[in-house]
Amino acid sequence: MAQIVISDTEFLDSDRPEAWAMNYFTSVTLLSGLSVPHSRAVGSIELGAELDWVPQLSRAQRQVGFNGVKEEDLNKAPIFGRPRFTFGLPGRFALTLSYVPPIRIFGVKPNLLAFALERPLYERDRWIIGLRLYGQVGHVEGAFTCSGDVVEFPPGSAENLFGCEQKSADKARQRYAGIELSGAYRIEQLRGLTPYIAIAGNFLDTQVRVNAQTFGVLNRNRIQAETWTFSASAGVIYPLTNKIKLSVGMFYSPLGVIRPPATSSQNDPLINVRALLTYQLK
Repeated sequence: MAQIVISDTEFLDSDRPEAWAMNYFTSVTLLSGLSVPHSRAVGSIELGAELDWVPQLSRAQRQVGFNGVKEEDLNKAPIFGRPRFTFGLPGRFALTLSYVPPIRIFGVKPNLLAFALERPLYERDRWIIGLRLYGQVGHVEGAFTCSGDVVEFPPGSAENLFGCEQKSADKARQRYAGIELSGAYRIEQLRGLTPYIAIAGNFLDTQVRVNAQTFGVLNRNRIQAETWTFSASAGVIYPLTNKIKLSVGMFYSPLGVIRPPATSSQNDPLINVRALLTYQLK
């Protein structure tokens, strides 16, 4: 008997619960500055290690499937980490590259390439203002729709209402482009401690391709959403040595969502803490 396969694409409003979840986790990966663009020597190289907190979602927040009907397994990784490599370019520009390879950890397998081009706009005395353009391509694979905990129960049972027969292999696309304006003030009396603030506008292009076996049917449906978001961050940069700096900041991005039976959009934002340790190689 031939395998029954369903494959369709649905374009979602940006405040549908499914779109909110895609926007939420894509926003976790936004390549926010955690610093302010500054003048660098041409050919300079800076190595960085970023670590971000990923807040765990409540059961109500995980209720996103089928327009808020089905609970999905979204609490995977409690942290998100990646390397950063920044290169000094002519004209006071700098290029940052970051790649998270496809290594499975916390039940997910990312494959994300992020990049940024930045330049200071104003540098005088202790003040600095800079601009960054950034983007990302890639995806994250995981069992979001049919988790291992669910498939232990018979399809159609109270614990497995949607008929999952095996762990799914879903793929979440996380693409974006953004622009960030930031400013900072260096406090010499505090050994160079530098508070900073930043605001950004982002365009998120998200998609989830389901790959799940349910009630004998192979579900290969896609859901997509395109969303404009705003984000803001604030923190401090502290030079540990002449070559090593630590940046810690708070990140905030308001995200609208309509969760039935509600009929109006409410703000359910991403708020998290991010840290970046950098070393000036040359």
